[in-house]
Amino acid sequence: MQRREVIRILGSIAAGSMLSQYSPDRLYAIGRETHERLARRTARRLLDPHQHETVATLAELIIPETDTPGACAAGVSGFIDLIVAEWYTAEERTRFLEGIADIDRRSQVAIGRLFVEAPQSYQEQILSELESELLTFRQAGGKPEEHFFHQIKYLTLYGYYTSRVGVEHELHWTPIPDRYDPCVATGIGRSESH
Repeated sequence: MQRREVIRILGSIAAGSMLSQYSPDRLYAIGRETHERLARRTARRLLDPHQHETVATLAELIIPETDTPGACAAGVSGFIDLIVAEWYTAEERTRFLEGIADIDRRSQVAIGRLFVEAPQSYQEQILSELESELLTFRQAGGKPEEHFFHQIKYLTLYGYYTSRVGVEHELHWTPIPDRYDPCVATGIGRSESH
């Protein structure tokens, strides 16, 4: 897959979020910068340990490890934490945190356990219910970005496909063999004069 395809995917999944105001190229750069900050451990944190574990579990259910690494191996939960802390509006941030709490409420009511303590089959059932609710919400004219499940799916995809794991293992894009440089200049979008 070419870098242009990665950028096209990022642009299409951003639709409706706070980040949708940025071009696909800028979204890709923001994603890469976020992963770099996480690697240097200079990232701001919003989520408490339980929320972080819940987000990590959700992300891994959305992009599980198969023949390629999953969301956890790509550091998606830390990515989501930083994006929500620094790039989301207060309203989006509140909706996201309420969504995490709602997942635990659903799990507690149904089986008396927190979501992260529930069997995987039940966790998957909750995600299926959320997917159905999102579809109904959209059909009723609701804005997808106002639904928690849209947020978590978008952020998981965004974090995964801008991570080294996602770019190299899933998308098979290596700009320079045996080297990973997230800031490689490609010349895309520039006019060159000679």
